[in-house]
Amino acid sequence: MTMRFDNTLYCHVGEVYPWEKLVDELREQIQFSDQAGFTGVWMAEHHFSWDGWYRAAPNPILLGTSLAQYSDRLRFGQCGTVIPDWHPIRVAEDIALMDQLTKGRVDFGIARGIDTRPSAQFNRYADRRNQESNYALFAESLDVIIGAWTQESFMHSGRFYNFPVPGWKETNPLVYDSRYHASDGELIALGVHPKPYQKPHPPIWQMADSKASHEFAGRRGIGVLCQSISIGRIKEAWTAHNRALTEAQGREVPFGEKLAVVRPTYVAETYEQAVKDVSWGSKQLGAWYSHNPVKVYKAMVTEEELSEDDLNLGWLDFQLKHDLVCVGTPDSVSEQIERLQSEVNCQHMALFLNFPGLGLEKLKRSQNLFAEKVMPRFL
Repeated sequence: MTMRFDNTLYCHVGEVYPWEKLVDELREQIQFSDQAGFTGVWMAEHHFSWDGWYRAAPNPILLGTSLAQYSDRLRFGQCGTVIPDWHPIRVAEDIALMDQLTKGRVDFGIARGIDTRPSAQFNRYADRRNQESNYALFAESLDVIIGAWTQESFMHSGRFYNFPVPGWKETNPLVYDSRYHASDGELIALGVHPKPYQKPHPPIWQMADSKASHEFAGRRGIGVLCQSISIGRIKEAWTAHNRALTEAQGREVPFGEKLAVVRPTYVAETYEQAVKDVSWGSKQLGAWYSHNPVKVYKAMVTEEELSEDDLNLGWLDFQLKHDLVCVGTPDSVSEQIERLQSEVNCQHMALFLNFPGLGLEKLKRSQNLFAEKVMPRFL
């Protein structure tokens, strides 16, 4: 079975790393991903040094548009654009313009956000301490974005947004346009432009792990990239997505369609070397979640997969046991991917690269091994 492999960007997570050097490295990484045969690259959105993400870009749309000039075939996605934090018409305009500039190489990635600190700064209704308003704003923002892309004369009336704002009248009859104005000049619709290059719009992917979010995406006919869950959890979530998508589209959707897995991935010549190289960074990741490891571990795996001893494991040992990371030799990593294929019909995988403290040179060796000794087995 041919798989789609995508990449992410190594941003020196946890380091106070100079942007002047990082920007050059990001361009180099795009050129490598192109030459190595990856299909696309996904870029995250992080603000205010969230939990050590000092150098993850705050604007994946702007970053992706710039980096797209270093490849004429890679697709560029966001993992994801945290749409409750953005004005939805601005997002629609920016993604559509990016899609035009790249001639249809955009995958539109969306997310509700993973931490309340950024969201609360941008929009009080996006504050994740109020899950109801955050989810409602997320859903309505998506409605606005899709409407702006697909309606020539765009109108929207909702809980958070109303477009156009009532009461606006043009005073110059020369600019009246019957698509957008009433006979007296009142603005009754918006002409949002450009429309996307891809029709009716770029593929939409939601970054999500929960069953509820998979159901939401399935009902809306959009894809999902999940990351921090075991094969057992993937089965549960993907079954919910498949059922919802099948009902929404009125056809029997093949299991695994519009679904992808993101996995932290690192490859070395020996298993011992791979584990050693990522162990320090994995301890840092574990420390970030140490406030409630039992809750975090239980959210990642099913009850059937979890043993009592698991709750005493360190972060990396737990991840390795449950295949939550692809760390090892080309052979062992290939075996993990084969399990994803055989157990959940996984046809699309993105590599997450940001083990803290790894360093660019080790990352390059890992990427070369993956490209030369893992990818060809699945293409």
